[in-house]
Amino acid sequence: MTWQDINLFQYQRLLPILQESENIEQYSKIIGVLYNMTDNEVNSLSVDQYLDYKAKVNILLNTDIKGNPVKFIKLKGKRYKCIYNIKNLPAARYIESKVFSDDFIGNLHKVAATMVLPMKRNIFGWKLAKYDASKHEEYAQDMLEARFVDVYHSAVFFLSVLMNWTKVSQGYLIEELSKTKTHSEATKEVADLLKYMDGIIPYMRLQDSTIQRLMRSGI
Repeated sequence: MTWQDINLFQYQRLLPILQESENIEQYSKIIGVLYNMTDNEVNSLSVDQYLDYKAKVNILLNTDIKGNPVKFIKLKGKRYKCIYNIKNLPAARYIESKVFSDDFIGNLHKVAATMVLPMKRNIFGWKLAKYDASKHEEYAQDMLEARFVDVYHSAVFFLSVLMNWTKVSQGYLIEELSKTKTHSEATKEVADLLKYMDGIIPYMRLQDSTIQRLMRSGI
């Protein structure tokens, strides 16, 4: 097993276990999460089987979680396109400060649901579908089934672009939000966004030229 085999929901369940103080049940819980076993199934393993799973777990936990932002997030029968061009997203979709809480991993599926467009398959292949705000929870639930490394690295990159771009384009963002809010409310929301995100998420400081290239590229 590698990190490529684990979905987001599994990692969200795994992280609190890894943060526990070391205890006798810790490995049993980890094995259950990673291999989709019930407590009874784990407890029914032979000593040799248990030690084999434990060895595999140790190899996994001592391996770096490598990955890159992806163009598409794929899961069984569904596909979503990642949108890294902030200007292609309505302001309301990424100014929900409550999403960017200090529980980044716990909210990762919600974050990911704001940065994707659903796709539909026809005889010609996959085509972009319209984003339906009322289905945000459905999109978020789909993200839970996607590969953790794909969602994580894509979301971190998205938030990196968002934060860097927000810092250099606060005027534009406030102007967009002011179409549905007062200027003071829009200004406060942008300030709140930066406050909540700064220091909470692991973001990359991108050069302004990189941000502008992303804006032009439309990815």
